[in-house]
Amino acid sequence: MNGNFDEIIIKLPKKAEYVGFIRLTVSGLVSKIGFDIDTVEDIKVVVSEICTRIVSSDCDSNEYYDVKFKLFTDGFRAFFKVPNCLADNLFEGDSGEFAKAIISSLTDEFSITCDDDCIITIGKNLGDSVNG
Repeated sequence: MNGNFDEIIIKLPKKAEYVGFIRLTVSGLVSKIGFDIDTVEDIKVVVSEICTRIVSSDCDSNEYYDVKFKLFTDGFRAFFKVPNCLADNLFEGDSGEFAKAIISSLTDEFSITCDDDCIITIGKNLGDSVNG
């Protein structure tokens, strides 16, 4: 992705009622880049899935989680910062494996890296998916 980017960081309460807010936010952000409506919907599905899994977990007492968006001229990346225990349990079991498969199929990049905290990264390149 192009080296120039805009960065947006959002600290969200770990509550289900804010998943709709982040869906709406990511929709506006990726539409600004030029993704077509079908790709915008795919990205909303992925972000919803990750956020719903985060807010449904009770492994930690943290009441908030961070989402960082990087908007490039040719795509975007989103980074979800969560505690290690949450990332360990986020995609376990059959439903977790299914969720990982869906996320992987709808994005160009999907990874989970852990140090002190874990960062769930998703990315989508603009490619052929443009309005017009």
